[in-house]
Amino acid sequence: MRFPKTIRLADKSQYADAERVFHLVFAAHPEVHAFTPQVRAALWESLMEQRTAGRVELFAACLMPDHLHLLVSPRNREILSFVRDWKSWTSRLARSAGHFGPIWQPGMWDRVCRDERDFDAVTEYIVRNPVAAGLVAADRDWPFTWCVWWEDPTGLPSATPA
Repeated sequence: MRFPKTIRLADKSQYADAERVFHLVFAAHPEVHAFTPQVRAALWESLMEQRTAGRVELFAACLMPDHLHLLVSPRNREILSFVRDWKSWTSRLARSAGHFGPIWQPGMWDRVCRDERDFDAVTEYIVRNPVAAGLVAADRDWPFTWCVWWEDPTGLPSATPA
């Protein structure tokens, strides 16, 4: 899988703006053709912990066999620091789960959601990714997909971009 060059905002302070929502994609290292079940479980558990950790606000996530999609907004951590620390931590978790060597490619692909309609489209893209890849028939069938309004009985996200 090939991703476009890393896209970075010229003004790094924008990664700390809590009004911004970012679609992030992390690609597995080229030597990792697919995460093993043990590594996948460790990565997913660490990601689901982020929902309550308060560092970032997580709106949607999907861990595919060789990459990860996140829809996040900064809270107590700016996005670049969060990404650096989370990737480092999950690399250690992957080693504990039996993986040797790098787990992630350097950098990430990122973009900012422009408005509420874009936010909704990105969320739909993230949760439908396993269906589009032919891994499952329905988005909720993939055990490594989550979005905030699946847990909210109103069906609405807790926050949307301004």
